[in-house]
Amino acid sequence: MAIKSLASQRMADFRRVLKQAGLDGYLTAAHLEQRYLSGIDLYDGEAVFLITPRKGYCITKRLIASKMTPAASFLKTEVVPYGGMLEGALAKIQKLGLKRVAFDPALIDLERGAGLLKAGLCKTSSLIGEMRMAKYADEVAKLRKACQIAWNSFEEVKPQIKTGMTEEDVRILMALAMHKRGADSIPFNIVCFGENTADAHHTPSKTRKLKAEDAVLMDFGCYYEGYTSDMTRSWWHGKKEPAEYTKIWNIVDQARQAGIKALRAGVSAGAVDAAARTVIERAGYGKEFFHTTGHGIGLQEHDRPILRAGAPDVLEENFVVTIEPGIYFDGRWGIRLEDSFLVTKNGSKKLTQK
Repeated sequence: MAIKSLASQRMADFRRVLKQAGLDGYLTAAHLEQRYLSGIDLYDGEAVFLITPRKGYCITKRLIASKMTPAASFLKTEVVPYGGMLEGALAKIQKLGLKRVAFDPALIDLERGAGLLKAGLCKTSSLIGEMRMAKYADEVAKLRKACQIAWNSFEEVKPQIKTGMTEEDVRILMALAMHKRGADSIPFNIVCFGENTADAHHTPSKTRKLKAEDAVLMDFGCYYEGYTSDMTRSWWHGKKEPAEYTKIWNIVDQARQAGIKALRAGVSAGAVDAAARTVIERAGYGKEFFHTTGHGIGLQEHDRPILRAGAPDVLEENFVVTIEPGIYFDGRWGIRLEDSFLVTKNGSKKLTQK
């Protein structure tokens, strides 16, 4: 399915969501929501979308209108003076006689949100965010490709990692390998040695060099046609891997396998977290696992659902999520293992592989 037809399908599906919710319209100025509905990359504030159960409107400035009209013919583009897009959208709502128009307060600043409430609009949780959790076939294909790029790049780079290289040296190798394979951009590319592997979101150092015997952690992903990948690998560099490191690596791997086993449609995000977390807690390292078990990926590298303790979101077929348990010892080393999975009716399919 082409990008244009995929966006058109999503727009039609979202109109049905509005109708089911009893809403006359939905207003958004958030670029990710706009990209999801139109297939066009915009910056926040470049346009305001007004979507009704029957039609979609793009209220924008002339410069953006020239990009919208040919690419998203299913949206009616209306030009307003620069800076007057929100006012133009409110005028359109009044002209159409729409009574129940919603917006997501999390996606708009407080001042503008107060203005929308004063104008009679109502708050809602992100209806589009709910839709984005379940992926269309074209989206799954892009996610799978992004994961393949990341995995194949890692397989190329790992044998090149040598004693004396800096974290930044390895980061550059990974970035080049992913770009060479077709990555559009790289949202994160974490490389950690030794004590830095205990820092869950470490910034690669230009001075920390890999020792002959050292812990290594790499957490990386890339965007391919707007969709991201995410994977993490941890290992011991050298010939004298400490017994404690091997022990902890195996516990983290067992937690990962437990999380994977729990993945399937109909299970809550909290239940998946509990499956992985219980393994680590029973081993006596619950306090050293201080982040969520995983998260959704798609247009963002950290998306819904969040696989955390007590999370109520129920997994559905075609959700794409990560499983990434970890154990960290501050000042020493840490281990995290992460892969991305497509949720299916009876289980899951691993995406971060050949």
